[in-house]
Amino acid sequence: MSATEKRPQSSAQEDSRISRLLRIVQAIREDPHQKLDSLLSKLCIGRSQFYKDRNALAEAGFQFGYSRSSGFRILEDRFAPLTDLNFSDRLILMFALEQLSATGDGTLAALAVTAGRKLAGGLPRPFQDQLLACFDREVTSNGFGVKPEVFSALHEAVAEGRRLRILYTRSGIWKQGWREIDPRHIYMQGRVLYVYGRTVDETPPQWKVFRVSRIERVQYTGMRVTWKPGEDGGFLERRNNAFGAFIGADPHWITIRFTGQASHYVAEQQWHPSQKLEKTADGDVLFSVNVADVHEVIRWAKQFGSEAEIVAVQQDGGQDGELNLDQDDAAGALDNTNNMSKYPFQVRK
Repeated sequence: MSATEKRPQSSAQEDSRISRLLRIVQAIREDPHQKLDSLLSKLCIGRSQFYKDRNALAEAGFQFGYSRSSGFRILEDRFAPLTDLNFSDRLILMFALEQLSATGDGTLAALAVTAGRKLAGGLPRPFQDQLLACFDREVTSNGFGVKPEVFSALHEAVAEGRRLRILYTRSGIWKQGWREIDPRHIYMQGRVLYVYGRTVDETPPQWKVFRVSRIERVQYTGMRVTWKPGEDGGFLERRNNAFGAFIGADPHWITIRFTGQASHYVAEQQWHPSQKLEKTADGDVLFSVNVADVHEVIRWAKQFGSEAEIVAVQQDGGQDGELNLDQDDAAGALDNTNNMSKYPFQVRK
């Protein structure tokens, strides 16, 4: 087939169907406690299509049940065994998963690290021990600065609903201290692994994010948590609000004007799900995003120098006010001027 030939429509539809079925399997494995409506929203499908896909997966060897009180429960999973993979197969897949974890974001990329370690499980010793040590050294430790035993304990705690004590280095004061949390999700954002969980040592408990590389030790408390479907403090919405690493439930609109070469570069790519682009009569591009931390957008815009200008920031509710910039951010938000009065940081309605 030449590069100019189109694929048959039936073939493209089959690829789309297979991709959707695999996404269902991955979503249920990743978070069995989620609500059915939440899953349907992620997959952008209706109930009728979902039940057809469930029957197709059952015929293929992946069966699951669902109840409103406990979520999804996997009854059969023939996709899991990897007994027919030889050493070369496993090695290739492990390095492929390494690339996924190195280039991807989100929970799938984080799970790729765990999946890579599992692939070594069926190998005879000493190959199993050597390959695990190599994978942990090159991917988990060197790649993300995470202790393999910490990552493994966190993943087990999320999967089994275990409560943990973590020895954590807090940013800002850079001091270690013990925290007690109920870990809910592990995900990757900007090549950094995070654990999202509910704090136990605060009143009232808070949903917070902890950088996994700052966790020195993990201890099991012996307590377990039974999560209700969708009980995660709106994690998906919070993560979708992130422009970089900072997630949050209260996003703010920020608009930046891009000129010259930067206007073409910015318009070529989808930088955030909320992104809106408006082309002006002068050929400039007004770039708007609704994000949890506008400072991350400002730091990103800094790379474009004099071709980027902050136009306005809008808070939810449309109340008048000013953007509260930290001194370091305000001093170096953009390279094109030292006079920050040029930029109207007034909140617009």
